Amino acid sequence: MLRLILPLLLLVATTNVLGQQRSNFVSDASHIIAMYQPTFGQNTPKNQVNAAETFLQTLDAKQSERVRHALRSPERRLWTNLPAPADAGGLRMGDMNEKQIKALCGLMATLLSKQGYMKLRNIMLADDQLLRGGKPRSGFGTENFSVVLFGTPSTIQPWGFQLDGHHVGVNVSMQGEAMTLSPSFIGTQPQSFTIAGKQYRPLTGEIDDAYKLVSSLNREQILQAVLRKKRGFIRVGPGNDGNIPDAKGVPCSSFSPQQRAVLIGLIGQWVNDLPENQAKERMEQLVKEIDQMRFSWNGPLEPNSDVSYYIQGPSLIIEYACQDLGGDPLEHLHSIYRNPTNEYGGQLTDAR
Repeated sequence: MLRLILPLLLLVATTNVLGQQRSNFVSDASHIIAMYQPTFGQNTPKNQVNAAETFLQTLDAKQSERVRHALRSPERRLWTNLPAPADAGGLRMGDMNEKQIKALCGLMATLLSKQGYMKLRNIMLADDQLLRGGKPRSGFGTENFSVVLFGTPSTIQPWGFQLDGHHVGVNVSMQGEAMTLSPSFIGTQPQSFTIAGKQYRPLTGEIDDAYKLVSSLNREQILQAVLRKKRGFIRVGPGNDGNIPDAKGVPCSSFSPQQRAVLIGLIGQWVNDLPENQAKERMEQLVKEIDQMRFSWNGPLEPNSDVSYYIQGPSLIIEYACQDLGGDPLEHLHSIYRNPTNEYGGQLTDAR
């Protein structure tokens, strides 16, 4: 009799735990992405294509039509960080079942490093915090993030992946081993939050490493780096393809070895969202360009201030800025990563 009772008790206990877990999240999509752990480190072109095909095979005809677009589709330039309108392109996570969401997570885990994947996941969960009482809100929350695939997934031919949602506009372009995340928008609101006793902070080094760098500057460097006493704005966000601002601020050629190390770490907060091999190759390129980079700062130098900063070089534009909307600007953060020499992997012929 005891042998019969124990499995029943275990089943009840497991069901109660799962039920409690679900109650902590505002939607099934939120619960799935928070609980599901895909396999990381399998970032070869073959695995990426297999994961893409696995995801596509879970879709019905109408869903597949929303997901699949031509390589040079105009949809590719319509990425945005704004809350998605009802008629936005792509397939919403809220319109996917559990199997489809898990397959999408598996695909993202092959296209990104663990750092990059977890960052996007946590940004989605952050957006759930903006729902009023956990109730559906047009354009907000995990359910309203959508995915598009451009071209046909291939180990040889070019193709692309796009994830759109509030505070996320990620473009991954692939051709064989070559990959780029340019252009991409990464932001969050709030900066940190807690779900079921677990604290999340989607952007960590992007904040902490920036203060570490600016606090290391000497007086002469600060005079060159600080452009304004108040925070500036994102200048090359969605809809600004081809726009290259004038590089201002302190020349990074003046940086000491220690300052260069901090700068490299800060840049890595974006670049290391790529898989390990592609991130390493990209960082090696950027290290060679440090003497041609400039770093600028707007706002107070004290930690936890309302600021913006920019890093710009021949093949790099990083922008970060706090935002007014929503009350506390420290809880509403925007950033942009661009490689002006390799937008969309060079896959679009109508470059602006």
